[in-house]
Formats: sequence, structure tokens, C-alpha cells
Amino acid sequence: MKYRDVIRNLIGKVKRLVGKGGTEIQPRDILGKLISELEKRKKLGIDENPFVPNVFAVYLSPVDYEELSPLLTGIREQLKSKIMERVKKRGYKLLSSTVSIDIREDGTIGKNQVVVESSFLKEKVTGPAPMEDNRVISLGSVPPRGQERQEITPTQDHTPAPERKVIETRLIEDKKTKLIDTSKVKLEIVDGEEKGEVIALKEGEYTFGRGREAAILIKDQDETISRVHFKITVREGHVSIRDLDSTNGTRVNEIAIEEAELKKGDTISAGKITLKVA
Repeated sequence: MKYRDVIRNLIGKVKRLVGKGGTEIQPRDILGKLISELEKRKKLGIDENPFVPNVFAVYLSPVDYEELSPLLTGIREQLKSKIMERVKKRGYKLLSSTVSIDIREDGTIGKNQVVVESSFLKEKVTGPAPMEDNRVISLGSVPPRGQERQEITPTQDHTPAPERKVIETRLIEDKKTKLIDTSKVKLEIVDGEEKGEVIALKEGEYTFGRGREAAILIKDQDETISRVHFKITVREGHVSIRDLDSTNGTRVNEIAIEEAELKKGDTISAGKITLKVA
């Protein structure tokens, strides 16, 4: 082969690679990643039918997320349908009646990349106010990588109470602190997309924000709160809050703070989100 032909072939290969990198991500690319995650994480039960994850988080680059944003609702439903088809066809078991798929953006991910994380979670509890205080439940669909979610079956409570939704809070273990069985603090979201939901915290440290780096994920489509906005520490009967250099700041009882002690009845405001210490 002549030298000129070799150069021509190399140029052709480079053009094909560049062209491939410039293509837009397709829903089938996301489906492939979801199926791969489903199969990779299946766990054998007592019988021959394995359990598979029922909660999935799909992370896309900001560019890909923006390109797909007008179609996200339809794409999410199609993905759920395809995953459920596979679950039924293979005879897999779920911890809930269906799967949950959340599509999010992440600035650390490159264009045309898809990152999928999953977990096994029982269906969220809705109905009367929280049962006994010896449970901790998780907020957000999937925890950041490397952090395991503690799942505790709630006890029954027959005490009549106004209906409100109780969501889960992820327990991040502080190995230097001995965790006790009863939750120390409850935070009720009184303003925001998840208004009426309650977060129960044990002793430890918890970061709050809209990004997957936060221990407690707070929904905020307008992005008025930072990815990691503030931290709450529950320790030895004391509850404190510290702003984590957030863009819009943190306020306690409408007063801007860098760090403050919290007591029952205090309100915490971050962007358009307000929580009340219950």
C-alpha cells in the first residue's frame, strides 16, 4: 500500500471517530445501560426466581439532559415499560409493584455517557403520620455510590392522625458516633416540591441538596438550592446546621446563617425550600 493510501485511511478513521462522538444520545442507549444494571445486580432468592433492583437513577451530562428534556416524561415511561417487560418475561421479583426510574443531570459526566445506579427498596409508606420513632427511612431514589441504604421495616401504628406523606431519609453512618435506635429529629418540608413530607434523622451528619453528592436529596426543579447546600449534625442531644458555601445561602427563622443551633419549631430556608424542625 502506498504511503498516500495509508494517510487517507487514517484520515477516514479519524473522521468516523469524530462523527461518532458528535452524535446525540438515544433512549435505546439508556435502555441498554438499565438492562445491564438490572442483570448485574440480580440476587437469588430462596427459590429459583431472583430479585432485581426496583429503583434506578440515570445520570446524563448537562448537554444530553438538555437535549432530551422535552421528551423525558415519555422516555421515562417507555423505559419503565421495557424494564417491566423484561422482569415479567424472565420471572424476576421486585420489592414493589413496579420499577422507578429517575433521569438526572450530572456535570461530572461527559457527553454521550450514561451512568446508571440502582437499589432495592420497599415501597414508600404513605398514609397516617409516622409510626413509632424506631425507624429510619430514605429520601431520594438512589444513594451516592459507595453508600448503602439501611432498610428497616416500619412498625404498625393504629393511632388516628391527619394524613401526610412520610418519605425516607438515608442514614449515613458516622463510625465515630454510636448510633441509637430512636430517631432524634424530624424535619417537615413546609414549602417546596415535596411539601408535607417528613424526614427522620438519627444521630450523625447529613448533607442536604439537589445533587447526588448530598446524603439527603431535595427536589428543586428551579435549582434554587445548591447541589450540596447545608449540613445538619445530630449529636448528644444537640442539633446544628451549617451552610456549605451555597449560592443562595441558608436561613434559620428568616435570618441568614453560616452556622446555628436548631430547636423544635425552627424553620430552615434554602432557596424556595423551607423545612420545619418538628
